Amino acid sequence: MGLAAGAYHETEQYVDGTFKIGANALMGNPHATEEEVTAQSWDEVWGNHAFADPDYSRESLEEAKANMKQGWQDVGRDMATSDVGLGAQMRDSTLRDAGISEEQYERSLDEQFGPSPEERAKAAERQAMEDGQQGAQG
Repeated sequence: MGLAAGAYHETEQYVDGTFKIGANALMGNPHATEEEVTAQSWDEVWGNHAFADPDYSRESLEEAKANMKQGWQDVGRDMATSDVGLGAQMRDSTLRDAGISEEQYERSLDEQFGPSPEERAKAAERQAMEDGQQGAQG
């Protein structure tokens, strides 16, 4: 009797978790892991979606606009630095026709598109390290 009850309980937990994962996949949090979803109650699964608690604040709007702008700048930089297709042709012809160095070309990209994603990541890492050092000192 005990083995059957244990097997039934395990099966019930598995099926319940599977349905929670399916429900979350349809309308839930796309960043939640399976473990996070299965640990939630059904009320939490149903209430955890993009429209549950939207942020319509001005700060949220400004952040979204900045993210979109940066995304398009990254697309432009990627096209201008690509080793394939139009990007490579643009870079090669710009360097050749304008008679500028690779360093000058990179500076012009920074002026036009802002720092590259790699440069932004390095700057964020440096800032985090500085913040950590200041926190340890303070």
